[in-house]
Amino acid sequence: MDIAKSMKVAVAGIVAAASLLSVSACGPGSSKSASTKSEPVSTSIGSEKIELRLWDGAGLKTFDDQLIAAFQKKYPNVTIKATYDPDNTSQQNGPRVISAADTPDVARITDVNSAVRGKHVVNLDEYAKAYGWDLPDSQTEVYRADSKGKIGSGSLYAIPDGISMTGMYWNKKVAKQLGITAAPTTVDELEADMKKAADAGVLAVMMPAKEGGTSYLYQALLTDYEGRDAVQNWIVQKSGATFSTDGAVKAAKKIKSWQDAGYFSKDALALDGSTAVSRFSAGDALFFPSGSWYSANINKALGSDAGWFAFPGTKADAQSAAANAVTAFGIPANAKHKNAAAAFLNFLQSDEARQIAVDNGYPPIGEGKTPKTDNHLLGEILTSYAALVKTGNTTDYINNATAGMQASALVPGFQSLLDGSMPPQQFVDSVQAQYEKETAE
Repeated sequence: MDIAKSMKVAVAGIVAAASLLSVSACGPGSSKSASTKSEPVSTSIGSEKIELRLWDGAGLKTFDDQLIAAFQKKYPNVTIKATYDPDNTSQQNGPRVISAADTPDVARITDVNSAVRGKHVVNLDEYAKAYGWDLPDSQTEVYRADSKGKIGSGSLYAIPDGISMTGMYWNKKVAKQLGITAAPTTVDELEADMKKAADAGVLAVMMPAKEGGTSYLYQALLTDYEGRDAVQNWIVQKSGATFSTDGAVKAAKKIKSWQDAGYFSKDALALDGSTAVSRFSAGDALFFPSGSWYSANINKALGSDAGWFAFPGTKADAQSAAANAVTAFGIPANAKHKNAAAAFLNFLQSDEARQIAVDNGYPPIGEGKTPKTDNHLLGEILTSYAALVKTGNTTDYINNATAGMQASALVPGFQSLLDGSMPPQQFVDSVQAQYEKETAE
């Protein structure tokens, strides 16, 4: 994979990670679902010529094209015509696209909450039963909702095509020079390695704090301190869930202490993701907290010197990650060919589609034999993710808790936390205040 292509994959991964769910926004209610011709649920799509329409974000075109080609080969009577919106507008356009009178048959569901409340997306439970779908709860929880659109449990409305996840890249060559021979397995070991690097005049952590990258490490600490369920419940807006916890404050204090100790670069507050990955790929730091979407870039630059590990917890067996779909595909209520669209969702879970996901740099959905890859770094990511699926210790991204959480609370909040203008308790309070502002009924 060349640099231009791998950067495109990286951008697509970041968009998928940062904008999948917008659980408080409401989509326009322009559709008339009842006017759509009823189509009994069936796993057979017949032999007549069918043209499916698919909609997604532009950064995922290469991935989608390969999925489409493989599906069409399996179903020669089906042609899929794909259209794409720019990645920076697909999130806001999603509710409009799936609620129109003339919708695609398969579409990226950017807001499960409003899609379900507006009856703009097909309940997939009957298809799941007919096909025998059995995806891990950690991969479907945020695509399940009750009749009011409350996310986290209930009926299934979307299927992921692949997974983006967070973790820690490390430079094994730099580590060896520091006398570090293995990846840290606990927070204490991670902190000791950071100190060892700083004491030797080596940058410990390449922290892209400009765009909210601080949240990756913070969320790992929060999950460790509060537990996976408490974090996930807050993200999916379960009744009684709150960000105002002792663990949230403790995690903020820990992040601030690492900043004060000089473990992050002096320009961390101005450092964006693309600049950070370039510097890390040049050998300028020991650790880089980020996402699986950068594996191709880093593997190409560092080769066998590159490594990956899941975020450690207080105990050695408490690794965690934030993870969600690259794209979550659903079937709009006004789709013309629902059974054929469901066949495509079923195909996403096949061994062939899982391999295509890996070929494009993403952990696959489902469980089973891990697909092959020539990218040794991605191989480490796949192994890490497979272990996390078994433990279930993954959450969605905290920036997906509400539509405005990332821009209005987390990015400015982490900036203020790191520069010292906002104490840890105030940071936590500001995040919860934004949450309550957006979730108030």
